[in-house]
Amino acid sequence: KPKEQMLFVFNKDPAHYDTWRDGLWAALRILARNFTIQYLNVNDIVVAERPPINYHVSPGTFKFILGWGAFGSPTDYFLTQLHTVHQDPHPKALCIGGNAMPPHENVTAVYDLLFFETEWYRETIAFHPLIHQAFGINGNIYHKLPPKMDERGDSVFEYDVLMVGHFLPWKRHMYLATKPGRKLAVGEIYQEYDVSATIVEELIKHDIEVTNMLPPRELADLYRASKLVYFPMATVGGGERALLEARACGAEVEVAEDNPKLQFLLHLSPIPDHRKYAQQLLEGIERLLDKVGTRNVTMRPPMPEDETVVEQRIKELIRHTCKHGEYCPYTIRHEITH
Repeated sequence: KPKEQMLFVFNKDPAHYDTWRDGLWAALRILARNFTIQYLNVNDIVVAERPPINYHVSPGTFKFILGWGAFGSPTDYFLTQLHTVHQDPHPKALCIGGNAMPPHENVTAVYDLLFFETEWYRETIAFHPLIHQAFGINGNIYHKLPPKMDERGDSVFEYDVLMVGHFLPWKRHMYLATKPGRKLAVGEIYQEYDVSATIVEELIKHDIEVTNMLPPRELADLYRASKLVYFPMATVGGGERALLEARACGAEVEVAEDNPKLQFLLHLSPIPDHRKYAQQLLEGIERLLDKVGTRNVTMRPPMPEDETVVEQRIKELIRHTCKHGEYCPYTIRHEITH
C-alpha cells in the first residue's frame, strides 16, 4: 500500500543543514515509515520584508502539512500566507520552536494543531482547541559512555564548566565568570549582530574559552568531558534541548534559579528521546486527522524508493506545485517546462 504524502516546512540555515541531527531530525526518520515526507526549507524568507508568497499547492497533494519554527518565523509566515492568501485547504500543524507569543490573531484558523515542547509553554497556547506535547533528543547521539578515569579511578574532565548557547544577551553568558576552573562557552557567533561579538570579547577578557557551535557528536563528547554543564540563561533564553542532551550524556547540570522552565526539565524523567518524540508526533497527527476527517486524500503517486535525497525531493515538489515566473523561496529553480 502506498504511503500517504506529508509536507514538512521548516527554516534552517543551509550552513547547518549537514549537521542537523537533533531529536526532531531523528523523529522525522521514524515518521517516514508512515508517510512519504517532502521537505521545504523556507529559511531565506525575510519576514520583516513581508514578501508575497506566490506559491500554490493543489488540493489533495498532501495528507497534511507539518511545520517547524517559532511564531513569527519564516515557517509561520509561509504557512500563514499559504492559508490566508491562497486559501490552502490542507490540514496544518506547527511544531513550535522557541518562546515567542503568537503574533497574529488567526493562529486557530491557520493551524488545526499546535505541538508544544515543554509544560512551561502550554498555557501560552491554551486558547487553541487542539494542542499536543512533542519533544525529545536524539538518543543515538546523546547518551552515556564509560567515563575517562585516571590511575586512581577518579573521573577525568577536560573542562570544569561548559555552557552551550548562542551568543545573545538573554543567554547571560557573563554568569560563567562566577564559576571557578577552566570554562568553555559553545554557541553560534552571529556575524550580523554586533552584540554577539561583544559578548565573545567580554568572555575572553575573563579567561573563558569560546568556540562556535560544534557538530552533534563532538558536542556530545564535550558534555561527557565537562564536570559541570551550566545553564544561566533567562526563561526566554531557550536551552531546553541542550539541557536534556547534557543530562542524557551523564553530565552534572546546573540551572539558573530564576528559570522555572529549565528547573522543571532538570528533574524530568525519563529523558524523552527521538522515539518518544516520534510517538508524540504520531499521536498528535492522529488527533489532527480525526478532527479534519478523511476528506483530504492524496492524489499523487508515491515517489520512487531510491529518491531519498532532500534536494531531489525539493525538485520533485517544485515540478508539481510551482508555476514559472512565480516566487519560489528555494535555491533550486525550475528545470522543466509545463
